[in-house]
Amino acid sequence: MREPLSEKLSQRKAVALTNKTQQLPFFPLDGLQVDREADGTEGVDEDMIVTQSQTNFICPITQLEMKKPVKNKVCGHTYEEEAIVRMIESKHKRKKKACCPKIGCSHTDVRMSDLIQDEALRRAIESHNKKKHRQSN
Repeated sequence: MREPLSEKLSQRKAVALTNKTQQLPFFPLDGLQVDREADGTEGVDEDMIVTQSQTNFICPITQLEMKKPVKNKVCGHTYEEEAIVRMIESKHKRKKKACCPKIGCSHTDVRMSDLIQDEALRRAIESHNKKKHRQSN
């Protein structure tokens, strides 16, 4: 007997989530106290919260930690500068619009003029990497 489609999809999502979290580096929340009631995450698994914060450092195009993050002014998503510029240029050479590569985003026309340097995120990544380096020594 064949498995229902919804069950197969659930299994694939679970495998994809497992694989994705294994690829992401661990970012400890040193000294961070979170008020679960105030931020609406009461009863939410802490691993889920950590995983969500990790993805902020990962470029949706390269799947690597960003070094020069740029933010899209239209949809608010962040990418590695070189990766999004190459993607936009590649699409424009073929006379196509570049869609935001963040899964689930409906923004269908990313332009160079939409991109701004995300200095706050760059500093957060650098700070995290310095802490990580200190902890490993």
